[in-house]
Amino acid sequence: MLRLALKAGAATALATASLASQAQWAGLNNYTLMASHALPTLSPSPPTPTRSLQFEASAVTWNKDTNTLFMLGDGGGFVMQTTLTGIPIDFMVLPAGASPQGNEFYDPEGLAYIGGGKFVMTEERYRTAVQFTYVAGSTLQRAQTQTVKLATTVGNTGLEGITADPLTGGFILVNQAGGNGGSLQNIFQTQVDFVAGSASNGSATAVNNTALFPVANIGYSNLNDVFALANVYGSNVLGYDNVLVMTLTGVREMSRAGVVAGSLALTGASNQFEGLTMDASGLLYVVSDNGDTGTLSSLLVYAPVPEPGSYALMLAGLAAVAGVARRRGRRA
Repeated sequence: MLRLALKAGAATALATASLASQAQWAGLNNYTLMASHALPTLSPSPPTPTRSLQFEASAVTWNKDTNTLFMLGDGGGFVMQTTLTGIPIDFMVLPAGASPQGNEFYDPEGLAYIGGGKFVMTEERYRTAVQFTYVAGSTLQRAQTQTVKLATTVGNTGLEGITADPLTGGFILVNQAGGNGGSLQNIFQTQVDFVAGSASNGSATAVNNTALFPVANIGYSNLNDVFALANVYGSNVLGYDNVLVMTLTGVREMSRAGVVAGSLALTGASNQFEGLTMDASGLLYVVSDNGDTGTLSSLLVYAPVPEPGSYALMLAGLAAVAGVARRRGRRA
């Protein structure tokens, strides 16, 4: 009985410490690698020999309604739903088409969940935002989507990442780097009216969008994804309005005024990190194009190191439980 009481008490204390740490944003500087999962090669049905789901994981987003992850894979071939450890659940095919890559959706690189089973992905080179409803086992046709062009078409340096922005009801996007036609590296916020086919900050003729803040403040040569902390933290949390910006080898926490608030070096500098997202518990999920666990893509999970106050709370809980167990033991 004493052993059972101690085990139960330990679990309670750990849960209490965990809940305490989730009540506030730990800050990006306090994150460390917790787990790394290989993303499997999963052939569709019927098999398509030239495509496999996770030879290239280019984006990831957390679905708060299902508590699962959704990823873009294989150069625009699929959207896949997985568990939080990267185990495939189901997928939706993105079909072949007339783009220079041979796909209907031209180099989709960003993905954001917006609720109600709906997602928005970006076509990097067309520089569009594409809203769609995920239907497992189906093929997504262009006619089933609502597409809004945010800027002129460029090469492989366009809209690389997107996040829903609860503070404005719109989106924050990153343009990866400077490219052809005068396009520049950028981070910007915009409202998108998918019914009207328009945006508050962007159009089919826009070469560059009005920046959220000077992009040079981030200090990265490539911008691969972005995540607004307001998706998981409320206005009572310090730093809730900050954004996380990813490059090939790291993540930077930025205020909306363009001030660096923290940094995280991602494990395996040779890997090409492409997407990031966060769940309600504060876990940070990162997908790499070249897997940390092998030649395939991988899912890396980062967690905040508990602050001293959390450790103290846990130890106090354990001490209290141990005291109760000793008193019960003496009475027995």
